[in-house]
Amino acid sequence: MKNILVAIAKPENAEKLIAHAVNIGKHTNAKIWVLHVSEPNPDDFLALEAGPQYIYDQRTEERKKEAAFVRKCAEEIIQKYDLPAEGILIEGSIPKAIKKKVEENDIELVVAGHKRKGFLYDMFTTNKKKDLIDELNIPLLAVPIG
Repeated sequence: MKNILVAIAKPENAEKLIAHAVNIGKHTNAKIWVLHVSEPNPDDFLALEAGPQYIYDQRTEERKKEAAFVRKCAEEIIQKYDLPAEGILIEGSIPKAIKKKVEENDIELVVAGHKRKGFLYDMFTTNKKKDLIDELNIPLLAVPIG
């Protein structure tokens, strides 16, 4: 296994999810890809027209914090565990973002948090046409959280 993707929805779950990915990655010197999916970027013209300036400013600041957090997670993996790592912040739908990164980076395992009616629940219940798991055709490690 050379590439493991950790999908982080909330910062408070990052440490637990990363620990599982690192635990597996240490055995094969896998690269750990830390992914956080953000709301769409407010930098385009239409976003500026969509609401008051303070909402635009608030969203931009939030996005900067998310990007810094993802970079910090990747840096800690490199420093603490001596594994290659990269942080990715992408906008849009979580299943589409995961699928895109799995395909682009030859990911062999996805590590994601699971709680009742959380990320994994939504993945399986909101996409009636195809399950993300079937589309990816790779293993998914569902880590129980909160």
